[in-house]
Amino acid sequence: MLGPRPTPVQPAYRTGSTYTGVDESVVGCKPGIVKTVVKVDEGVYKTREVKLTLRYGGYDPDTYDGADGLVLSLTLPAKWLDGGVPIRRLRDAFIGHYRKKRPSARLAAAADEEWGLAIKDESMLLFSKKRLDDDADLTKALYDRQEVYAMTAWDWEDHEAKLAELRKAVVDDLAHTMRHVIHEPESIAPVVSRAQILPGATFVVLAGWYKQQCVLVTPEHTIADLKAYLHHKNGPRMPMEALDIGLRTADDSIEVLDGALTLQQVYEQSIAAAATLAKRLAASSGAALPDAPDLPADSPLAAVAAAAAPPVAVPLNELTAATDGFAEARKVGEG
Repeated sequence: MLGPRPTPVQPAYRTGSTYTGVDESVVGCKPGIVKTVVKVDEGVYKTREVKLTLRYGGYDPDTYDGADGLVLSLTLPAKWLDGGVPIRRLRDAFIGHYRKKRPSARLAAAADEEWGLAIKDESMLLFSKKRLDDDADLTKALYDRQEVYAMTAWDWEDHEAKLAELRKAVVDDLAHTMRHVIHEPESIAPVVSRAQILPGATFVVLAGWYKQQCVLVTPEHTIADLKAYLHHKNGPRMPMEALDIGLRTADDSIEVLDGALTLQQVYEQSIAAAATLAKRLAASSGAALPDAPDLPADSPLAAVAAAAAPPVAVPLNELTAATDGFAEARKVGEG
């Protein structure tokens, strides 16, 4: 008889129906344009240029395929850098340029009041933006080399509809993950010394982004537990709602794993995938399957065919206890 289900670990960070994580690369760019005068020669001084990129491409320029998109690289006039210039002046400059380049576009016929400018917000969703107040001081609202987006009422409608759709997906997935975080993050330990590489222990090698790490786990840990561990160790750089853990498949793609899976279940899936790959290799090489009686025992094809036989799934701790090949694991631990 099964015992009571462990109580899920509660998240220690902000969540909610409109929370989609924090993009640190955006948060780290603080608004503020400062006029800087540099010396280029004896008695010769020059105001350092400040450039902005203005774009129109619907609510998401990166995926926009319309013919009326436009990108404009603009160097701000030196006198604008003294402050007091409203965002409206930047908007009007882009409107004038856009109407010359795209005179037949729907946007070109729109009234000036229907235009607005926006910048990337802190959300992990790449297209998510926030409006700029037309009366805001340009030097206080923006920073040098920033991307600024032109938006209209219909673009904001599409933007909000897509946000609502993805926010629901993010929040639903986060709730599903948190329901299956059943071990404290501290129950997973990084391998930092050779002394931790012992027979009977269970390890997971996590590879991705900018580093690889080996951690001590148990077969009962879940994928959600691994996500919680990564978030616990890395904080807002790895928010739970932005983390996926996958398994490389036989066709060299990545299969994203359900947070509810235990590591024992993932192990069983991985050896099943290895068996499938071996069968494909045997078939493509013309090798007979394991029941073929006419292959010499020392034949390479016989080895491929034997590998294609479905393996017996055993608990991870039994597998590691019976394995004496810890040299590679030691290398990971020492690295």
